Amino acid sequence: MPKKILIIPSWYPNSDNELVGTFFREQAHLLNTNGFDIKILFGVAHEVGLFKYLSIRFTQLFSKKNGLNKTYLKQEPEAFSFPIYHYKKWPEKRKLKSSKQKYQQAFKTITTLWQPELIHAQCSANGGIYAHYLSKINNIPFVIIEHQIFLLNYYKKYVQKGIRKAVENASKIGAVSYHQQRCILMNSMDCNPTIIWNLMDENKFEINTKQTNTKFTILTISYPHLIKDTETFFRSLEAFKAICEDDFEAIIIGNDSFSDSSKANSSNFKTLAKKYQVFDKCTFHPQLTRAEINTKLQSCHVFVSTSVAETYGVAVREAMLCGKPVIATKSGGVEDSITEETGVLVNLKDAEAIAENLLKIKNKELVFSPETIRNYIIEKSGRDAFIRTMTDFYN
Repeated sequence: MPKKILIIPSWYPNSDNELVGTFFREQAHLLNTNGFDIKILFGVAHEVGLFKYLSIRFTQLFSKKNGLNKTYLKQEPEAFSFPIYHYKKWPEKRKLKSSKQKYQQAFKTITTLWQPELIHAQCSANGGIYAHYLSKINNIPFVIIEHQIFLLNYYKKYVQKGIRKAVENASKIGAVSYHQQRCILMNSMDCNPTIIWNLMDENKFEINTKQTNTKFTILTISYPHLIKDTETFFRSLEAFKAICEDDFEAIIIGNDSFSDSSKANSSNFKTLAKKYQVFDKCTFHPQLTRAEINTKLQSCHVFVSTSVAETYGVAVREAMLCGKPVIATKSGGVEDSITEETGVLVNLKDAEAIAENLLKIKNKELVFSPETIRNYIIEKSGRDAFIRTMTDFYN
């Protein structure tokens, strides 16, 4: 019998934003079709006024519906969402307590006919906190794989306490890179994180053997946050423009709309492009489908990442699955896959070094084998490698 795993993600693709947490769903789908019985449980928090909160609570008291929904989250595997209503003036600590209770109610509903043998939290905040709570009440072991930048001081004291208890009481802890492992342990956590590379599905990305874009094309995927340091990316374009005699194009994919994709825009990136006088060299895409991203990756010549910190670097490795060399800052997670044969590492904020290496790649002073780059990623975190790793992790 396939082992039954309940996954508690900290975010998940849904009808409001199909791209957020896509890799959580892809990993779960692969495992669900390769020896495991996977289900997803995810609470959607809403903060409402007092009258509406009381009205909702009154309705719930007399409703026969269980509150679970299979239309909001993307399916395959089976994914259940449920609403969590908070009175907006409650203190945050009370909201967290209420959320944990709502998770237990939803858990009781889905386990009437299906009982998980293991709970898997994707990220400690707050998936790990909920998984720990469910584990204690229902006497089911739980594991955590940490994907977020692990900075405990970012959270309130009671959340820090919840994260620490979850991490130190989990049966196993996974980290998506050696950098992530180090960050967890630097917070004085009593645990021993296992390295679990994210799934990089080689079936979704391929090498384009017919490069149709003759103009030298640089691509990045980012969002406007200091941790991504997009300003350094645009400074590097300015520096490249000063030393490159030929025309070139920069493709910038991304936005800052995480909850509602209808609000996606490139305004922040456009402002920076104008500031560094490279707007005429740039093409902006606030949001693309995975298939469209694949096409863009296949048509570029090089991928650039300027992050200050990356726990793993999914976009970087997707570019590598397309056989593209990467120029990246020494931001942690990406360093595990960038060697002399796959790309170039530069110091943080070093726009000039990025520009110089862009020129070397353009002029073929630096030459990379697309097949070598792609195979390097497949060997470490392709479909077969991921299934083997997760099978060991779940046992």
